[in-house]
Amino acid sequence: MFSSNDPIPTLRWGEAEALFMKMATSAAKRRMLPHLMEGARKQAPFLTPTGVMKELAYIAAAMLDANFAPTQSDSGVWEASSSSSASPPQPRGS
Repeated sequence: MFSSNDPIPTLRWGEAEALFMKMATSAAKRRMLPHLMEGARKQAPFLTPTGVMKELAYIAAAMLDANFAPTQSDSGVWEASSSSSASPPQPRGS
C-alpha cells in the first residue's frame, strides 16, 4: 500500500528521455527531444522538484500531441506550430 506522502521513485534523465522518445509521434519530435531534455536539465538546479516535474510533463505532452508539429528551419533553429497544443495552466484570476 502506498501513501500520497510517499516519495516518487527516482528516475534518471536518460531513462526519462528514453521514455519520451517512445512517446514521440514523429521523427521531428524525436530529433527535437534531446534539445528539450537538455533545456530541462539546465533549468533543474534552479527549479523546485515540482517545477522539474512540470517541465517533464510539458515535454511528455508535446511528444504525445498529434497537432504539435516542430520543424527545423534552414538556419537550424527549431520552430513549432500547433493548432491546439496544450498551454500551461493559468492561475485563477488571470
